[in-house]
Amino acid sequence: MPNGSNQQTSKQAKVLRNVLRAHFTLDGSQADLELLCSIADGTYAHTKPGNASFHAYAAALNTTTEFAAEALDIRELIPFNNRLADIQENYMPSYPPMSPVTSAFFAAWMVLDVRDTATGATLGEILLHYLQRTGQFSCLQRAIAALHESYCSCYEVTAVGAAGVSLRDIVEQQEFPCWNSSGYPGRKGEIWYVRLLPPFAEGARRWVTLGTPYVFRPGSRAPWEEYFQRQRATATTGAEQSLREHLKYGKFPGYWMEFVFQAYSGYDGSMVLVTGVPDDPSSLPHADPKHKL
Repeated sequence: MPNGSNQQTSKQAKVLRNVLRAHFTLDGSQADLELLCSIADGTYAHTKPGNASFHAYAAALNTTTEFAAEALDIRELIPFNNRLADIQENYMPSYPPMSPVTSAFFAAWMVLDVRDTATGATLGEILLHYLQRTGQFSCLQRAIAALHESYCSCYEVTAVGAAGVSLRDIVEQQEFPCWNSSGYPGRKGEIWYVRLLPPFAEGARRWVTLGTPYVFRPGSRAPWEEYFQRQRATATTGAEQSLREHLKYGKFPGYWMEFVFQAYSGYDGSMVLVTGVPDDPSSLPHADPKHKL
């Protein structure tokens, strides 16, 4: 009798076989794919303003979202599709004041951070497997691999300048020169909760944010340092790996969206204000005892 892990592996293999049989054309993403591949091979003509690495990742995310819409019709993934639809209905992603969960935050979470319980795979992993097996779009494979390694984390703004900001990862204690895709210039000392991605375009040096940053103002890294220490103390495996998994997957599907919802305190057109830490309900403006973090 196979154990739970073997059953999950078997189901994942079956889903991947069905994905390969489905033959995804990605017709709706041709413009995104052309843009992405031109950035990857260095022929990009800079026809879009902003940062080329950001445009590459945005194109890859758009393509993955199109793939997901079709893949979720596969019979074995229909329960996963229903679960995602329920979470989307709960949080109504758009932008404040309708919802503090932005559309970009939800889209990235849906394909990169939430795993199908039956197979243990994310939609991004499934697409990457499909591309690797069919030998298609090496540029998209490269972008998806970086996207899948990413997750939202907490960064301190250490410098602000005309070219962008410097962000220091509170967990990893590394500093990154960064271009912020939302256009918000930042203030030194703020804490940002945001997804950060490495340079993609040839010759690029700056990392890029994917989506609108959630900004803690006035900023202080101390509450987050203490929060992460508490998370490390409860780790049952390697503390740092456990912490990275906590930031990517949370305690339950939608965990970090629920945190954003409870922590929301204001917004403008280029950033969303939040306050508090997940394990202190008294610090959260919209703490909900029915949805304990």
